[in-house]
Amino acid sequence: MATATATAPAQATRGQLWFRALRAPFLVASVIPVVLGGVLALVYLHTPLVIALVRPGFQSGLFLLTLLGAISVHLATNMLNDNFDFRSGNDSAVKHQNPFAGGGRVLTQRVLNVNTHLAVALGLLALGSLVGLYLVTQVGLTLLWIGLVGVFAALFYVAPPLRLAHRGVGELFVGLSFGPLVVMGTYYVQTQRLDWGPFFLSIAFGLLVAAILWINEFPDVDADLAVGKRTLMARLGYERAEDWYFYLVAGAYVFVPWPALVTLLTVPIARKNVAHLRAHAREPMALIPANAGTIVLTMLFGILAILGVAAGLVL
Repeated sequence: MATATATAPAQATRGQLWFRALRAPFLVASVIPVVLGGVLALVYLHTPLVIALVRPGFQSGLFLLTLLGAISVHLATNMLNDNFDFRSGNDSAVKHQNPFAGGGRVLTQRVLNVNTHLAVALGLLALGSLVGLYLVTQVGLTLLWIGLVGVFAALFYVAPPLRLAHRGVGELFVGLSFGPLVVMGTYYVQTQRLDWGPFFLSIAFGLLVAAILWINEFPDVDADLAVGKRTLMARLGYERAEDWYFYLVAGAYVFVPWPALVTLLTVPIARKNVAHLRAHAREPMALIPANAGTIVLTMLFGILAILGVAAGLVL
């Protein structure tokens, strides 16, 4: 995801710099869908019919490995995006100080070695891939195809030769990765099934994660176009891109199945973000509340979805 942390202070420790390079606070975008997929699996495994069929119970060890794999790939994605945006000159062309756009900025400040940074990113991607391959040996080849798409998106989002974001399909792959791939992958590890209810809910969450990326691209339009990075948001232009932000957010509620209707409580936050974007789309600093608000919306939506689904365990 093309989100960023604040500019690194001059006296930051080595550990703080690497924490900023990882952009760890944004792990909520991968942790929440893993938990959501796990809770969906718990509900399925505790239904009377499943119990009658003597299905295996929830496997906490495999769940923790799934979480580790998702986190590793997400951190790798963050760092790979920053590394290749830096190499292309994209992040150096950013002039604003909006902390939610323009990359992690540890490379543009020359406080970390770019090759070491890349090596750590590839190491995290390798770790996530190894975890995924182990899970494949436990649950079957269907998971392999899910994982391959995720690794493909992580590696080639901005990396040559494919540069998915430059071709206007980066937003699609981000929504797919943090929605259906993570939620359904987690669900499949526990149940060895792919069901429609979890699938629709995974689309809902994926749309909101795509909306985070989408709104964070507004401040970077000029810098992106300067290096030939023609994101879909940039291709549409400000006015149509504002409309599509609304479609992404509104679409999330369309796909919510009835057990998660409690997520409708977040509609006022969504409306506020849409209105703020329309008023300040061309103002990077004034847009910050909507950037932050979209992250808050996604977090609360995910948490409420988890609670709504979990209620099925006790009702």
